[in-house]
Amino acid sequence: MSGLRSRSVSSHRLVAFLCVATWWTVPPVAAEGQHSPIRLAKPSAKQVEFADWEVGAFIHYGLNPFTNQEHGDGQEPPAKFNPTQLDTDQWARTAKALGARYAVLTARHEGGFCLWPSKTTDYTIANSPYQNGEGDIVRDFVASCRRHGLKVGLYHTAGFNAHEALRDYQAKSQLDQPLEWGKSWGRAVSSAFKADPTLRARFDAVQVEQFRELLTNYGTIDFMWSDHWDATDSKGVWRAVTDLAEELQPNMVMMGPDTWVPGNETGHVVYPMWNAVNTADGTHYSRPARTESDVSVKNDYGLLETDVLTGHPLGRFWRVRECTTHAAFHYGGWFWHPDEVKKTYPRSLSDHVDLYYRTVGLGANTIINLPPDTRGLIPDDIRDAAQALGDAVRERFAEPLAEVDAVQVGDTVELAWEVPQEINTIVTRENIANGQRIAKYTLEAYVEGEWRPLEPRNRLDAWSPYNSSPGFETIGHKKIDRVSPVTTNRVRFRCLESVVSPVEIRSLAVYRCEPNPRNFPTTYPYLSGVETEYELAHGGVRRDVNYTGHEIVIRGVPYEHGVMACPTGADRKSVVEYALAGLTKARGLQTLVGLDDGALGRGSCVFRIDGYRGGEWSTLAQSPRLTGKDEPVQMTVAFPDGMAKLRLLVTNGGDDSHSDHAVWADARFTESVSASPAP
Repeated sequence: MSGLRSRSVSSHRLVAFLCVATWWTVPPVAAEGQHSPIRLAKPSAKQVEFADWEVGAFIHYGLNPFTNQEHGDGQEPPAKFNPTQLDTDQWARTAKALGARYAVLTARHEGGFCLWPSKTTDYTIANSPYQNGEGDIVRDFVASCRRHGLKVGLYHTAGFNAHEALRDYQAKSQLDQPLEWGKSWGRAVSSAFKADPTLRARFDAVQVEQFRELLTNYGTIDFMWSDHWDATDSKGVWRAVTDLAEELQPNMVMMGPDTWVPGNETGHVVYPMWNAVNTADGTHYSRPARTESDVSVKNDYGLLETDVLTGHPLGRFWRVRECTTHAAFHYGGWFWHPDEVKKTYPRSLSDHVDLYYRTVGLGANTIINLPPDTRGLIPDDIRDAAQALGDAVRERFAEPLAEVDAVQVGDTVELAWEVPQEINTIVTRENIANGQRIAKYTLEAYVEGEWRPLEPRNRLDAWSPYNSSPGFETIGHKKIDRVSPVTTNRVRFRCLESVVSPVEIRSLAVYRCEPNPRNFPTTYPYLSGVETEYELAHGGVRRDVNYTGHEIVIRGVPYEHGVMACPTGADRKSVVEYALAGLTKARGLQTLVGLDDGALGRGSCVFRIDGYRGGEWSTLAQSPRLTGKDEPVQMTVAFPDGMAKLRLLVTNGGDDSHSDHAVWADARFTESVSASPAP
């Protein structure tokens, strides 16, 4: 080895840091050599800063909590908007407790209702009872963010404004109301534009002026969430507001030209992942272009950006990935809803920690939804969940055992400290200011006189095409690697493949972190209280509650316990697997299977119980095809000798992926069963 040198760093625990520069990298897509002719995309200074923010808070507020709508159809009167305890400081305090560095307010969502007294429309809080029409929530939000040290973000979508599109539409009295997003909403707006050829120019002018107001009247805005951005049309509204933003707030990060969503709203990012992208038309005004490895997924929420974006190592443009999380932090929708609509309540802390690992831990930002209720306050359970997640992240990562935080150039980075300790987590950051380079690496620990490779233990709650067990490939802004525990006082990072060389490591740190055990609403012998080895279900697996957060009911009969795991789509399946190694008393399984009453009599499923032994899966029992009109069916199996894993599988009838509501009711392990073991 050559180029060995020692370097002291600020950490008082660190005894020595060694950086070994070896120029033998194997570029997967570039010519070899230290001085490659390849020109990598590099982020702007504001994009690097945005990546460093890592966690944001999304404040979805407007008319929708008062009308029980999610997207807003622009037909509800402003008079319905009347929060009586609204407190933007409470929003900011909650965001800070979460660990957010920035917060984003829906200044104007798709329905068109403005949370500031815009001069472009009467559809604003100026015509609501709130503060007798004198309020300005954007102003108060911006002030609270600055008071509490948060970067300021606003949400506005120039392409979607139902009120402005339908305000003068002569046929709107014939519309079915409220308009349904993805169906009648879009058809109505499209019909309005077709009926009036002059509408588009007026519509666009309003959107541009609203952008101007938001970026002129409130001082520095750090981030603009420009929902559904697509500025490919040089004469269209998106090109106009994009250019206006650059003119008025050149240091502002803007969703579209600076950041992009990953193709879902469940807090998942693909891995490996590249921040560099090519675009659909070769300009920075365009959406990222798909690569050969990308897939397009159907999003039941109506998200427009459904390409699962991998990026391209040699892409021309840099787009920081930001993961949206309405279905990852809490149940319900983006906006707060009462129990009788879409009950809004938080997921478990373990779900939230997993969300952090699968977004920030894979090099992306995450923006976590904290929706205020009709009082104008973030509900206590959402607030407490935000605090708990912030505490969990701080507890894990506030104090590394050893670290180096200065840029090091070379394929090998070694970190040493004085007293051997058990470690299980290594955090690596690439110096993305000079581009993203690392395509494959390894982590090693020095144990008993030799370097031993560390095994990744990055289990995540993810499903294809997202990686539930990412290894050592891309790094980008940050990679949090949970590894097999080892006691050592030396670790090293080695780059095995890179786009160009040399690679640059911005920081390397080691930790001893607590695991992320999940707390279930019940305990063994109920399957809903036992940790799974693998899960795959539409919207995630539910335990002891259905998909609206209420009790499980089949044909009018409630069940206190149960696992609800719906197939992921038409002609697809759900899978729940359990390892039996730690379940020494489990000799069989007993359960009722059927469709929750939320299926409304629709859908159809087949339930199957599989066992794994001798390296193969075999079917132990299978139900007939059941619909929402059928009574539940009893399934009972005994586990054959040597069975190592149990799998619950539900196949979809292919008729309606949203109405299957497959339930394993009262599913429990038994010490003995009457059924005969499978051969």
